[in-house]
Amino acid sequence: MLGPTLRSRLIAGTWPAYALALIAGMISVTAFAPFGAFWVLPLTLAVLFRLADSRTVRRAAAIGLAFGIGQFGAGTYWILIALSGVGGAPLPLAVGLLLGLIVLLAAFIALSLGVAARIAPHPGALRYLIWLPILWTLVEWLRSWVFSGFPWLSAGYSQIASPLVGIVPILGVFGASWAVALSAGALAWASTQPRRAPWAIALLIVLWTGAFGLRHVHWTTPNSKPLSVTLVQGDIAQQAKWSPESVNQAIYRYGDLTRGHWQSDLVIWPETAIPDYYRSVKPALENLGKRLAKHDTTLITGLLRASDDGQHIYNSVVAVGAGNGLYAKRHLVPFGEYFPVPEIVRRWMAESGMPYSDLTPGAAHQKPIVAGQLALGISICYEDIFGDLIASDVPPANVLVNVSDDAWFGRSIGPDQHFEIARMRAVETGRYLLRADNSAVTGIVAPSGVVVARAPDFKSTALTGHFRSYTGLTPFARWGNDGVVVLALAIGGLAALGQWLRSRRRR
Repeated sequence: MLGPTLRSRLIAGTWPAYALALIAGMISVTAFAPFGAFWVLPLTLAVLFRLADSRTVRRAAAIGLAFGIGQFGAGTYWILIALSGVGGAPLPLAVGLLLGLIVLLAAFIALSLGVAARIAPHPGALRYLIWLPILWTLVEWLRSWVFSGFPWLSAGYSQIASPLVGIVPILGVFGASWAVALSAGALAWASTQPRRAPWAIALLIVLWTGAFGLRHVHWTTPNSKPLSVTLVQGDIAQQAKWSPESVNQAIYRYGDLTRGHWQSDLVIWPETAIPDYYRSVKPALENLGKRLAKHDTTLITGLLRASDDGQHIYNSVVAVGAGNGLYAKRHLVPFGEYFPVPEIVRRWMAESGMPYSDLTPGAAHQKPIVAGQLALGISICYEDIFGDLIASDVPPANVLVNVSDDAWFGRSIGPDQHFEIARMRAVETGRYLLRADNSAVTGIVAPSGVVVARAPDFKSTALTGHFRSYTGLTPFARWGNDGVVVLALAIGGLAALGQWLRSRRRR
């Protein structure tokens, strides 16, 4: 064990503090899928908060930046696989884009630590229990929508299997993030002021047991008998998926995997399961739909759809058989589905053989796809990281459906992280989530976030299970992220007012 003098010197020193923050950030990734050590994150955040104590704004921000670089560097390395290994971008360009993204994401953590150093720099309850948790929560919320949004590795996602998940139906994933940061603050408070340790422990007990109790509150209720679903995972290699001969291969493989599951109420194929335009494969799909309709079965599949004039292309989902409806992806992936770059860069991308054309986003509000008595809340791939977007579909949606293609991430931790994020949408809305992926991860998630069934990764298979439709609204589905933001701003405003009044009295 380190002696108190050596330990204090390590914490007080600038470069050792940066190194420790970097290491703590890397370790924090084990709190998320596929590792699932949710208790790690409050500990690593407590270390971060302590390292930033009594620093100047600049140095506190630098410590936050080091933590973020460690966390996002270790936690999002798989983006390099998507950009270069599968996407075909030149390795130097892919590395440059990844490093730029890591620093940008880390800058949000730097912002929270820097502002905290300005408002409440010194150890104490005000810093640890009020300002650091509030700022952490607000900065994560900002990261979810600024520059198109990338809320990956938000603290709340690590708590999908912890008692703190009970907060999620009320305040969403950022409410869970607040609870994680508050837990870290309590640990930091106890470590700096041992006489306050009993109060810190009491706060942790109340927070965690209270959240555990909320897990047993049912905000929504089932309104159907158990229904059957077959989720089809084709596992077609990404490099081969868009070759000229891939369309027939996809139709054959998915049709073959679907055969024998005609009795399922729903059959779901993943994002762009058929790598072609709807108008080209519509006759084949309608023929299959007639066979499915005889069994009251609805097929949901992802494909591309072009406007009548050919000027717009949509990443879409279509229903055939006993159901009907179309959906177009609303929130596109920057540098994946659209490219916010000047024309000169587009020409260079075209000459380099890289994708460069934009897809068109669908309308913000679309009618749900209907399958019998079911209204399906559809999301495509990346859309499921936006809680507000998914919550806006309920009601009328009484079950969530996500189609995805995480083969872009390769055999990395990326697919498991994405599935963890998707599971949180089920908890926020109090709905079942049915997720079909090309390769990984395909599964059925209960409204509690529990995985009911999961297909083996990177295997061509059909997973059959059961689900129920749900009615009613969770508090989060009513107010979305506005609830946690308003609460954080209100508490922060009261704390700021209290600080101002105390400063007036001292004059």
